[in-house]
Order: sequence, then structure tokens, then C-alpha cells
Amino acid sequence: MKKVVIAGGTGFIGSYLAGRFVEAGYQVLIVSRDSHYVSWKPIDLIESFEDAELVINLAGKSINCQHTDENKKAISDSRINTTIWIGNAILACKNPPKLWINGSASGIYKSSFDHPMTEDETDLGTDFLADVVRQWEKAFFGFNLPETRKVALRTSVVLGRKGGALIPLVWMSRIGLGGKQARGNQMFSWIHLEDYFRILEFLIENKALQGIMNCTSPDPLTNEDFMYSLRRTLRMPIGISAPEFAIHLGAKIIGTEPDLILNSSYVIPKRLLDSGFKFRFTDINKALVGLLK
Repeated sequence: MKKVVIAGGTGFIGSYLAGRFVEAGYQVLIVSRDSHYVSWKPIDLIESFEDAELVINLAGKSINCQHTDENKKAISDSRINTTIWIGNAILACKNPPKLWINGSASGIYKSSFDHPMTEDETDLGTDFLADVVRQWEKAFFGFNLPETRKVALRTSVVLGRKGGALIPLVWMSRIGLGGKQARGNQMFSWIHLEDYFRILEFLIENKALQGIMNCTSPDPLTNEDFMYSLRRTLRMPIGISAPEFAIHLGAKIIGTEPDLILNSSYVIPKRLLDSGFKFRFTDINKALVGLLK
């Protein structure tokens, strides 16, 4: 039986992927600090990685918090350190995994309203999150692993039924606060959780693919259009908009960063499309209907 190892696999995305890989006939191991799973000790990592078809690293502190100095360090360290631990463990394997996919983020790109960002973009962001992704990918690609293909998935907002960004947006919409946020012209790049899993399958099967790949739907839309689609799916006729000052105030109250809403993410999965990947969910209306009804 082919083996998949998911590091940081107890969260919203990892739990879904684990279930889908089991359904597809794989043995699935999860690396976690939870004592019920494979530990982060080097000897345990090496043993779990031996002969694996895929190792995917999803570990990292959520960016959905206030970016204090303490949280910034935790966000950065949790990504870079786990990447280094995994790379060192693969180096020590007698039969290393065929493919290592490391989580990355579309946050490396500049906030853009009218210029779509592809993997060819060289003028990248300069803020804190962009710098984290830059250092994260530097650690990942710094390993020379001739027997293991490496792919960094620059992932946008993942939409799923049981967690992630969709849950608070649904809650806001249901109490009448589902209008546009700020001017509403900021672009919203997204991907359906099922397409995320299908991309992993595609990368396993297509052995020539490696390097950086954007993991996002080819059809981003504005914040205003997304919130309208969400309200329509939920059959909410009214959605009060939130001006920018309210975004800043609300972010402070709930302990997060306003830029997570105010920045414009206009990202296109050029390499996946050029490689022949067919997205199942490109229309936001169909995606939301499937997730919320």
C-alpha cells in the first residue's frame, strides 16, 4: 500500500486530506505534537518517511492573529523549523519519499487590484507575510534531495465545509453583516478544498512537475462579488457593508490583522493550467452551493 505522510495534519485542511487519501487507498500517517500521532522526533520522522509516496508539510501557526513580535516569531519559526526538520529527516532516509510538497502561501505576492500574479512574477511583496514566505521557501529549496521531487504550493484562501475562512464569513452574513468590506474592490483568490486534494493527486501522477506552483482557482473575484455570492447562497437579502475604519476596529476586537481582509490577492495558477490540470470548481456560486447546502 502506498504511503502518504501529512505533517501538521490535524487541522481543517489536513484532516480532510487524510480522509480523502484513505478513500483513495493510501496508508496515511500524520505528524503532530499530539501524542496520538507520529512525533516530530528525528527518528520518528525518518521512519515514517521511508518509502513514502508523498510527504506534505502543512505545519505552521495560523496567521489569523495579531502580528505582535511574539506572534510574528511563532508564525515564522513554526514554518521554517518544521521545514528544516523534514528536510533533514528525508536526507537521512535510506529510501526517501518520492515527492515532498511544502505548504507555501500566495501572500508572497504584492497586493494587486488589476495585475494577475503568476509564478513568473519577480516583483514580490515586502511586508511581513511576504518575507515569511520568502524565508520559508528558501529553507525548503535549500535542501539538495536528488531522489525526492519538491513542490512549494503557494496556496490562497481554502474554502471547505468544516473550517477555514468560510465559517466566520458565513456567520457574519447570517446576522446581516455580509456586505462588502472596505471599498470591496480588493481581489479575493480562493480554492475549493476538493481541488486542493486533486492538485496533490495530479502532482503525484505528473512526475516532471516541481518547483513553485500557485494553488488557487483560476477565477478570483472581488470582495464585493464574493460577499454577494455568499449572501445569495445563504438567501440573505441584506448585507451591511463595513467601512475601512470598522475593519480596523473589528480586527482589534477579535485579535487579528486588518490587512488579511484589506489586501488584494489577485493570483492565477498558470503552471497548473499550462500542465493540463482541470479544476472542478472555478465558479464561486457553484462552489458555495456545494459547500453550504
